[in-house]
Amino acid sequence: MCDQDELQDQPVGVTAAEPLAAPSCDVEGAEDEPSGKIPAFLAQNQMAATHAAETPDESAGENARDTADADGGEPGATEPTEPEGTEAVETSGPSGLFSEGVASMKAMSSARRAHAEARDELERLQNTIAAREAELEHRRNIEANYDEIIERERARKSDAEQAAEDLKAQRDATADRVSQLKRKLEQMREEDTTTEKRLKVTLDAATDKEQSARESGRRLQNRLDDAKSDLERLNEERRASLIASEQAIASAEKRLATLNAEYAELQRNPSANSAEYSVRTRELEFEISDAAAALRSAREDLPQTDRETQRAIDEAIAAVAAAEKPIAAAKTAFDEAAAASDKARDAYSEAKEAAEARQKELRKRIGDEEKSLKSQDRSITDKLDEASAAQAVIDEAEDVIAHPEVTEAIAHALEADRAEHGDRVVEVEELANTERDVREQTRASRIRFIAAIAGIALLAILAIWMLL
Repeated sequence: MCDQDELQDQPVGVTAAEPLAAPSCDVEGAEDEPSGKIPAFLAQNQMAATHAAETPDESAGENARDTADADGGEPGATEPTEPEGTEAVETSGPSGLFSEGVASMKAMSSARRAHAEARDELERLQNTIAAREAELEHRRNIEANYDEIIERERARKSDAEQAAEDLKAQRDATADRVSQLKRKLEQMREEDTTTEKRLKVTLDAATDKEQSARESGRRLQNRLDDAKSDLERLNEERRASLIASEQAIASAEKRLATLNAEYAELQRNPSANSAEYSVRTRELEFEISDAAAALRSAREDLPQTDRETQRAIDEAIAAVAAAEKPIAAAKTAFDEAAAASDKARDAYSEAKEAAEARQKELRKRIGDEEKSLKSQDRSITDKLDEASAAQAVIDEAEDVIAHPEVTEAIAHALEADRAEHGDRVVEVEELANTERDVREQTRASRIRFIAAIAGIALLAILAIWMLL
């Protein structure tokens, strides 16, 4: 692998006529290989595979000779053919087959890995060249336009710093407005709270007065209802008493008439038994006397009952009138209390809604000012970043002018990289050819190896299946 740090350590004062020494780059498996030849590690693996059936000493000697031939080959030599002894491996039984297959798989893997690593290294080198070309062009552009760059960036820095100062003044003014609005909001909240408390006290008093008037009216109405109930009851009792008195008079009159008729009949037809006649006559006289007395008493009770019941009714009517008298005033008081309560309730609700609207509007103004404040902070940061960026461009331009040797070193390193790039392209092509040759040369042995593994696996599966 190439050591990229070597490019940075090359001498600075080397001219175009004296190119930098090419850095040493190693690719695994491709070191000191002639063009179009199989690498030594591959030839060694193939020789080891083809002579697996031979004796240990003979195999080692043959591998040593093949490795030496591969390391000492000249560029442009013909590609090696299948090593001697291949037929012997192919006919040497399962052990030779597996040895050859394993060696072929390893050879193919090594060739593919070497090719892939070379491609990766070439890509890294190309990226390095592109980066150095861009850096070199950038530095030379700075050298060519130094005065213009310095003048432009200093003006940009000055403008950005002045804009940042102006924005800071605006930001401070906005911050002051936000503070004032917040204090105003706090004062507004206190005033609205005081107003709401006062209106709430008024509302509670009006509600209590309304409730008291309602209870008073309810009591007066209950009193009137009781008086009317008493009047109705007394009227019913009077009617019942008068009816009872009239029924008593009628009953007494009927009894008296019956006794008088019997007495008259007894007088018209006296009995032959004088003693019985005398007894019955006396009895009838007593009964007639009692019936007449009862009739007089009943007739005397009727006016008295009428007077007494009428007096009670009159008293009940007076009680109804007395109960009805405060009803109108109580209703008026209740209506006034209810109206006052509704008015207090409306005043409280309106004040609360108005306070919420005022506070909401003020909070919106505060929110807008805070958004403006954040926007100004971002603008200040942007302007300061712009000033810093301009200063960074100035510093970079001054550094480029102060260190021309760095630009020269980058130019020499770029020339070396371009030269190495050509070698790397050739190396990648050679490793690609090598990978293709190895693939072709080991295809048969790899196919036989894979087929053998697949056959063994199939036999194992069949054996397990038969055992089950």
